[in-house]
Amino acid sequence: MPLRPRLPGRTEEGRSADTGRPHEGAQEVRTEAGPESSPVHEALASAASRRLDWPDCQNIRDLGGLPRPGGLTRSRVLIRSDHLGHLTEPGREAMQAYGVATVIDLRSPGEVSRDPVPPSRSEGARYVHAPLIDDANMNNIGDAGNMLERYLMIVEKRPEAFRDVFQQVAEAEGGVLFHCFAGKDRTGLVAAMLLELAGVAHEDIAGDYAETDRQLARQYEVWIGEADPDKRAAFRDELRCPPDRILGVLDHLQQKWGGVEGYLEASGMIPADIDRLSTKLA
Repeated sequence: MPLRPRLPGRTEEGRSADTGRPHEGAQEVRTEAGPESSPVHEALASAASRRLDWPDCQNIRDLGGLPRPGGLTRSRVLIRSDHLGHLTEPGREAMQAYGVATVIDLRSPGEVSRDPVPPSRSEGARYVHAPLIDDANMNNIGDAGNMLERYLMIVEKRPEAFRDVFQQVAEAEGGVLFHCFAGKDRTGLVAAMLLELAGVAHEDIAGDYAETDRQLARQYEVWIGEADPDKRAAFRDELRCPPDRILGVLDHLQQKWGGVEGYLEASGMIPADIDRLSTKLA
């Protein structure tokens, strides 16, 4: 599973040194957003407009500016990103200027040990390590079923981990930036759940999720190019973020738990703190 992309047929876990942003020529990566008049396509346009131009962050955007009952979600409150290991001085200054006061790292302990975020990258912000997946389960999840099934495995096996992440978000003062490795799978799950709590429509949540395909288009091609040729097509499908995938997670949460709120209550989060989360973006 491309939580941290594992190249098919390779045993090493490296990542490319190519940190450039997607360029116009890389837009061949499909998002499967549907017709240009579809709600998800319109949501994709909104997501692109919320992208932050921070040097050395490839997949970063503000969760503000999305339609919700009574208005739009607030900006400069919740920011989703890929990991900050590449962040240089200009990027760090941009993060500080944007008001980020807390950085939540969703990666596993092993990932952080192998690829730590130097203190200088999050200087001026409180750093919180809140892994969504432990090292023991990383390979099990990566080898299980299709990507939707893997997402659901994370959700069902790690409710206490989601509770801890959302507790940190609820208690944080100032802007919160959360990230995993690519800012795609684990970050996408957390972002979708936060947006549902804020009352954002599912098509807009799906548009935000699918925007990752645009922002990481160039990096996808680097990863795919490093994979064994006979496994590249399957790997490309794993990397992509089709709207139906995150909609499947939200449907599962609705059917089994009555939605994200019910899931968090079952995980042990008290209603008052869930209410704080729900109003965070209001």
